[in-house]
Amino acid sequence: MKKLSLLSLLFVFFFLAGCASTKVDLEAEKYFSEGNYSASASVIQKSINKKNPPIDKALDVAILNHYSKNYLQSSKDFNKTDRQMEDAYTKSISKSTGAASLNENISDYTGNVYEYLLINAFNSLNYYNMGEFDEALVEIRKIENKQKEYISKYGELALQDLDIDTETLTESAKTMNVNMREVYRQTPRKPTEDDIYKDSAFAHYLAALMYIKDKSGTPELHVREYEAINRGIKCASLRDDLKIPSGMGRLDFVSLAGKIIRRKEGTVYFPSFAANGTPIFLTSVTIGDITIPAFRLKYVYPYVEADKNGNLVKPSDSISSIKVTLSDGSNARLNLIEWFDEAVQKDVALRARKDFIRSIFRSTTKKAAAVTSAAVAIRATPEKFRSITEIAVTKTLDAVDLAETADIRQCRYFPSFAAGGGFTLKPGVYSAKVEYFDTNENLVGTETFENLEVTAGRPTIVESICIK
Repeated sequence: MKKLSLLSLLFVFFFLAGCASTKVDLEAEKYFSEGNYSASASVIQKSINKKNPPIDKALDVAILNHYSKNYLQSSKDFNKTDRQMEDAYTKSISKSTGAASLNENISDYTGNVYEYLLINAFNSLNYYNMGEFDEALVEIRKIENKQKEYISKYGELALQDLDIDTETLTESAKTMNVNMREVYRQTPRKPTEDDIYKDSAFAHYLAALMYIKDKSGTPELHVREYEAINRGIKCASLRDDLKIPSGMGRLDFVSLAGKIIRRKEGTVYFPSFAANGTPIFLTSVTIGDITIPAFRLKYVYPYVEADKNGNLVKPSDSISSIKVTLSDGSNARLNLIEWFDEAVQKDVALRARKDFIRSIFRSTTKKAAAVTSAAVAIRATPEKFRSITEIAVTKTLDAVDLAETADIRQCRYFPSFAAGGGFTLKPGVYSAKVEYFDTNENLVGTETFENLEVTAGRPTIVESICIK
């Protein structure tokens, strides 16, 4: 029985301990940084279940195939993932907030709301680039249906408070003499209405262009919706597309640029740290006559790097402006359509507080249970072997912390932002150069296009990509 207690503790430790990153992630990231999007997609694809892949990984594969101009495969990937997300999100918005005792990483990833909308926008570009314009319009209509049916439900549920078993939490804290008021002081701010991602400006922009080109649908409505999202600022480019002069055409550029910001794990320890940075531990927790080896409690939440004013922190070499120059000598800077980074920031703001409260409940109750079991194991161990048991106890208590991880899943390879703009031109064939500049106006990427045909009365849409 004494051996069983010790073995049980060791089993818990090895069962809970895990590796945060994988060889696959590192290899995929290497290829991505080199601009080899096809190889990056292939590495991820080979590592996942083909029939039911994790949604975040499936999105990675789909968008990477899009970047590599493998539009057919990307469209297949997006279509399959869209069906997965529809099913997952329908369930997620209709269920309660979920058990606070379960780590979010154990649950299937359902995708984020911005991913749920943007998947069809990117897929529309797949079909457009393959010359399947009718299918591109189908994706636009899917976006419209999602905007009507989903966004309102999401908004209603996003700000709901989380219910937890306060009685169990209080008892667990009492077991370890933990002052929960001090722990709760570290809780991220409560989200507000402004943190809800309510719509995609990019989706409206693309829908307007597609409908104008097809001379169908309600492009004026999408232009107004796009402008409403952008605080009423008129979009000169789209309004030029709505009123193309007789005998003239339009050449419109849509650019996907930069690498989307990634959420990180924020960690709060209790007790915290001394002034000199030395960790402080609970050293006087006793269960009956047994003193538990020193330990701490770990709580986690997702966050994105931002300054004190809430502005996202991006590397100085991030793309900040895009210039298009045509073969006739005309040139223009593209205008921002949508920061997808801000969509991540909003999503994190909505989740951080709830995830932290779940972590408080989960980590405190699990650590209390481990402390209670540790006392039983130590008491059952003969005095001469107690040092061995105490080592196992320490490992077990550490394992609870190792298992406490924040849910930072997302599609890692979406672009940072979309930009757009256009030229009113005489019908004909043009070439174009798209240049990408960082915050210091250093050129970081160039893409050229030949044989761009402009026809009278309709826009020709050109997609450019620079993911750096």
